[in-house]
Amino acid sequence: MAPKRAAVDSEPGTSAKAPAKPKAKRKKPSPPKAPKCGCRGDCGSSKCGCGKKGEACGDACKCTSCRNPFNILKEYNIDCTAAAQDKCLMDNIYKIGDLRKYLESNRELNCCGQSVQLKDKMFPGVITCPEEDCYGEWRYSWCWHEFVDEENRPRNHCGTCRKCGDYRDAHCEKCNKCYFAGLSGFECPCKDRPPKGSMNSLGLMLWAMQQFAGDDSDRLSDESEDEGFF
Repeated sequence: MAPKRAAVDSEPGTSAKAPAKPKAKRKKPSPPKAPKCGCRGDCGSSKCGCGKKGEACGDACKCTSCRNPFNILKEYNIDCTAAAQDKCLMDNIYKIGDLRKYLESNRELNCCGQSVQLKDKMFPGVITCPEEDCYGEWRYSWCWHEFVDEENRPRNHCGTCRKCGDYRDAHCEKCNKCYFAGLSGFECPCKDRPPKGSMNSLGLMLWAMQQFAGDDSDRLSDESEDEGFF
């Protein structure tokens, strides 16, 4: 005689049901992590973990007598996340001695002679002159410590050389230096240099004289382009 369970399973019109899968437990969202650096000193250099991310140091940090400049930016309600995106600022912010005094100092805009304070005009990066009916656009160069004309001579900060240069400069990947490229985009002079040992001293001197003469003509032609540009 078949077992009762087998008899039930063999009845017509019935089908075996698969065991229900256990529902996956939903993970609770983890709380946002508080800023934390492992600095044992005063966070006065760009090696600070919080400073690298554009964050002020918090209570969880181990630093003492903290000098993280982003603590000061936070005091002035400046967008630290936006500040960290500005390569020119990041390359210079740790070089400024008294950052509070620096941010509160008056900086003149050359369009109308208006003065502004950096703590009020740091971000967004490009600001408009506050003078009525003046639409001059300016951007601050932390390398030059002044506002530059973003419309006509925009700030040109090289992230590799870590400094601002002429707005017509470009960085050469071959010699790893910035050079005057002009508005036409001239190639770096290093690409025309003869290989080492291919010339004697006299030939090298003549080649250099030709190159300097060519550079002068290129600059003159580029300056004429600038006159037409404005």
